[in-house]
Amino acid sequence: MASSSDAGSSTSAFVSTLIFNLIIFTIFIILFIQLRPKNKRVYQPRTLSDIKTMKPYERLTATSDFESDKKSASSYFSWVPMLLSKPHSFLIQHCSLDGYFFLRYISLMFFISLIGCFILLPILLPVNATNGSNLTGFSLLGMSNVTNHNRFYAHIFLSWIFFGLILWLVYRELYYYLTMRHAVQLSPLMQSLTSSKTVILTDCDKSMIDEDVVKREFDNVTKVTVGKDFSELEKNCQERDKISMKLENLLNKQINKSVSKVTKWSKKGKSLDDELSGKPKEDFQSYTNKRPHHKLKPKWYNKIPLIGGGEKVDSIDYYLKRIDELNKEISYQQENWKNEFDDMGSLFIQFETQYDAQKCYQNIDLVMEKSAFGSKYIGYAPNDLIWENVSMNKTVRLGKEKTATTMIVLLLIFWSIPVAVVGCISNINFLTNKVHFLRFINNCPKVILGLITGLLPTIMLSILMMLVPVFIKFLGKKSGLLSHQEIELYCQKWYFAFQVIEVFLVTTMTSAATSSVTAIINKPSSAMTLLSENLPKASNFYIAYFMLLGLTFPSGQLLQIVSLILSKVLGRILDSTPRQKWNRYNNLSKPSWGVVTPVIELLAVLFVCYAIIQPMILIFSTFALGLYYIAYIYTFNYVVGFAENNLKGRAYVKSLFHTFTALYLAEVCLIGLFVMGKNWGAVVLEAVTLVATAGCHIFYKKRFLCLVDIVPLNAFNLQNQGDLSSQALINFNEYPIDQGFKDFQQGRKLVKEKKAEMKEETANGEPIRPANEDDLAKADLIPRQRAVEEEGNKRNSMHQEVQLPESTFVEGEGIFSDDHANDNFSKLHYYDVKDKKGDAPDISLNPEMDKMIAHNRNLDLEKYPSNKEKMNKAGLIRMIKTFFKPTETYTLPKVYARLPEFYELVALDGGIPRPDLNLKNSFGINYNDDKSTSEEFKNENTSNESFDGKKNNNVQSDPFKNGLGAGDFDGYLYPRLSDKEPIIWICRDDMKISEAQITYAKGFGVDVRDDDTKYDEKGKSMYCNDPPDFEN
Repeated sequence: MASSSDAGSSTSAFVSTLIFNLIIFTIFIILFIQLRPKNKRVYQPRTLSDIKTMKPYERLTATSDFESDKKSASSYFSWVPMLLSKPHSFLIQHCSLDGYFFLRYISLMFFISLIGCFILLPILLPVNATNGSNLTGFSLLGMSNVTNHNRFYAHIFLSWIFFGLILWLVYRELYYYLTMRHAVQLSPLMQSLTSSKTVILTDCDKSMIDEDVVKREFDNVTKVTVGKDFSELEKNCQERDKISMKLENLLNKQINKSVSKVTKWSKKGKSLDDELSGKPKEDFQSYTNKRPHHKLKPKWYNKIPLIGGGEKVDSIDYYLKRIDELNKEISYQQENWKNEFDDMGSLFIQFETQYDAQKCYQNIDLVMEKSAFGSKYIGYAPNDLIWENVSMNKTVRLGKEKTATTMIVLLLIFWSIPVAVVGCISNINFLTNKVHFLRFINNCPKVILGLITGLLPTIMLSILMMLVPVFIKFLGKKSGLLSHQEIELYCQKWYFAFQVIEVFLVTTMTSAATSSVTAIINKPSSAMTLLSENLPKASNFYIAYFMLLGLTFPSGQLLQIVSLILSKVLGRILDSTPRQKWNRYNNLSKPSWGVVTPVIELLAVLFVCYAIIQPMILIFSTFALGLYYIAYIYTFNYVVGFAENNLKGRAYVKSLFHTFTALYLAEVCLIGLFVMGKNWGAVVLEAVTLVATAGCHIFYKKRFLCLVDIVPLNAFNLQNQGDLSSQALINFNEYPIDQGFKDFQQGRKLVKEKKAEMKEETANGEPIRPANEDDLAKADLIPRQRAVEEEGNKRNSMHQEVQLPESTFVEGEGIFSDDHANDNFSKLHYYDVKDKKGDAPDISLNPEMDKMIAHNRNLDLEKYPSNKEKMNKAGLIRMIKTFFKPTETYTLPKVYARLPEFYELVALDGGIPRPDLNLKNSFGINYNDDKSTSEEFKNENTSNESFDGKKNNNVQSDPFKNGLGAGDFDGYLYPRLSDKEPIIWICRDDMKISEAQITYAKGFGVDVRDDDTKYDEKGKSMYCNDPPDFEN
């Protein structure tokens, strides 16, 4: 029987933690309510029109819903029902596809937890509480209170129902995800992107695969680009960026000091001429009395911080000279990249259509020898790639991968030490009998004891886990991963492992061991029984953990504590240059799916594991997940921008498979408890559940994972006669119920057989015949109707080559010259033509381009179809009937109807931003409406007018600029090849110090400007327009 002190500790810990978290929750919510209307840049930046880096489809427009939200100001949370009632299409467009699936994962876990409350609580609570060990507190309601082991069968059969429901929901969601993923890939937008039509191969063996081989084996290859080793260019560009930023900060610092001194003189009534005593007022040394210097570090310890030494140089002169040297060196490398850099083992194979690219991607590992290449990828734009890893060879990649894995495992082991201490603190009152210097804790008031055992360890654990993701991402990049998306998924995988091992396993074991250590020492033979009784008691810690996560974190997410502090305090202290202030205002924070997703996955692991052991945890998990959903749906719609790289929902698939970790742990814990309780019948029955879960896991992986990156070829409609709509591009009726699994497997089997036949024919000296249309139709690799069509009619007008008008792009020298002059173009900018006169350029387009633009302009991008079933009696019955029929619920037409109109757009020329694409009323954005400008920044840092009094209308209108098609152009070239010389942006002052520095820098060939900047009456620098090198 538990002692009264133990029960008191458990109860006081719960009460103290609940009260403390409720107080924090209330304070955060009150602050949010009061600050939100006055600080739009912090709490509603997605509604502002003057944030230049925001993509048009990210911005919340003044639709009737949002107008009604503003009118009902008396309701502080009117946005909650408004956002909760939004259809799928709205969430996909405004939260991104990844954000939509993240919210869907939270809602799925919320649903499972809620259903668990109705299934488990009514039965398990009386089973656990009556005729048992008469424990007190939450222990009374857990398995540890059960003394009649025959009652464990209730836990077993309920676990079958609960775990079976989870398995079915995971299957259902995987089916839905694949259908949605295929719907997205089949949309006009994705079919028109160059990235969808490009297959990337790494670690290629040049003796087995090259451009000629690829063009011989696959149809409709438009270009094959060989990857090169650009490490030297990357090194130079990084150094130039670093030095340019140092120079910009240094020049602004000198001007700021000078202006600050003049402002002080002015306040004291002193004359500038008298104070300077004849010194030139345009020289900052007249005010600072010295030029900045620094010491150069020798190369061999250049990267070691806090070490001085070396030659002392004039900082400004050194930076100017070095930038000029790097400009010349980088320019030479950019112009001569074809001969300057060595070929590496990567190939970028571009096709005419996504259909052709999919045929290649699905079968290239069978067509080519296994050793011909390493990995294959599809759907990655140039900006998604980590180019330093693209050029990495197989041996180096493998070595770095093993090194990174070893370091993470070592970190896991090391991190378990402080986490174990946290677990001990949660039950520290149990140690006082053996650890004498801790006995003073018994004399603490119950409130203080509750804070020590309940609140302190949860906060410590949260802080420990916050430090991990940065290190994991660093190792992921160094391990040779090819893309930023892979780094996010790598972080998700390992951060989840950290969460499970450290937060769940280590904490649970140390907490249970701590609560049993005294009794085990006194009677070692009772260890099994004591652990079976005390392991469920560790749930008390997680109940407190759920309260911390469910109350403090969601309310803190709404309050945006970090953004608020940066905006109101640190930003004003740290930002002293125009560029820093412009970046602070215009750059939205962006979610990292590899960091935020494992936190919710951990909550799922905790409540699934303890749902049977301590069913009361379901109440707290349901409450926590509900608040998380509300906080994140607000954040994704109002606050944060889209993530830098589009995962296309891949994190959702990984999250669903991580649910199996929760099931395995729950079942193993139950088996362990039954073993400790020596109930062997229960052990066997629960082992059956474990085997069934493993079988489902294997089946799901085989059934779904192979289809994530492929699109069923039968779903492409190649007879659409040039219609650009989805109804013409997609064969909705041909989409298979099994999502292409059977066709994919049969197609690969046929390719293997054909390859074997070709080898045999070669050995017999007979000619090798490539597969014709009829062969491919029999293999279900193409629609059978296509086999009877003429070859010349198989391409629709959307997939034809479209030549860019000469007036929009100009051929240049260097990387845009010689043999590939027609493949790469340099975009004209304002400074290329500002001094030239002539007639307006002819932007007439050919009929195909006109058709694309007309198609885009006819779309209503503010239309969000409802997709919701009417919740009447008939609708409810239909929902229940189809719950176990995802093949009927999630057909391709029904799922495609959930996509926003945005996916009907056609990316012109593979995603290149087009200045002549003026989508009037497409997004309903009034960029010149000053009413939407954030009040707290309007007078301080920003202005919509330049110094000549003209309105600044330099705002992006192309939905593909920096968006889904960013960097998605005709040709997979290293982005640094188009890097331009840096522009140093300094603040203009009345003493003309900035003008003097501009003139001085010209002597070194460095571009320094003070456009659209000035100092306010307090002597603080401010910007009045965009940076001179900002491209919108």
